[in-house]
Amino acid sequence: MQAVILAAGCGSRMGDATAEIPKAFLEVNDRTLYDRQREALDGRVDGITIVLGYRCENVIGDLTATEVIVLEGWEKYENAESLRRALECIDDDVLVLNGDVVVTPSVIDRLLQRHEALNGRYNVVACLPGRQTEHTAIRCDEEGTVIDYGMVPGLRHAGVGIVSRRYRTEAIEFLARNRTEWYPHVYAELPTKRHLIPPVHHLEINRPDDLASARKRLSHRDNRRSTASTDPISKR
Repeated sequence: MQAVILAAGCGSRMGDATAEIPKAFLEVNDRTLYDRQREALDGRVDGITIVLGYRCENVIGDLTATEVIVLEGWEKYENAESLRRALECIDDDVLVLNGDVVVTPSVIDRLLQRHEALNGRYNVVACLPGRQTEHTAIRCDEEGTVIDYGMVPGLRHAGVGIVSRRYRTEAIEFLARNRTEWYPHVYAELPTKRHLIPPVHHLEINRPDDLASARKRLSHRDNRRSTASTDPISKR
């Protein structure tokens, strides 16, 4: 299992906070999102690849023990192209993580366990519980198989999932036809099962208000880093 962090976009909704760096390298309580993602992945995957584009020259020199793919012309594409480029380089199961998402190690563990239990016959996508209608969502049938993604009533995509090696070729071909779309469409195109995760184990930073909230939530976890890695990101 390899991990891919998608971090090529400019994060325009963050304003000045991302004027010089990709969103994955924003600092939250003196640690970047990327550093927190690597901590969650440590010991759970065989390698990590990060896809960069916007302002990559400002961070690439600080990356160690990570493979780097630079998406030239990143502004012409959506994250479907970032994932396609990564899949072309990796002949393995791939755990996909959005650059603006932080999850606890226990989320990674359970995703891997779910994928193993399915014996690679399905991709697995993490979702947050509760039906929502305001943003893009993942819709599933009664058996938890993904049947649609987009502006539909459904579950919020948690920004992390697994593309099975079994469907690597089909995923590459689909993403190549949809380079200006968001990559979660691939989950509706190929056999995929949902996996619900607790919101307390997840955070996503899309806007400045999210960054302020993340600092509050993560301060508790950072003060307890000596405790078990399965602790939630924060207490509610």
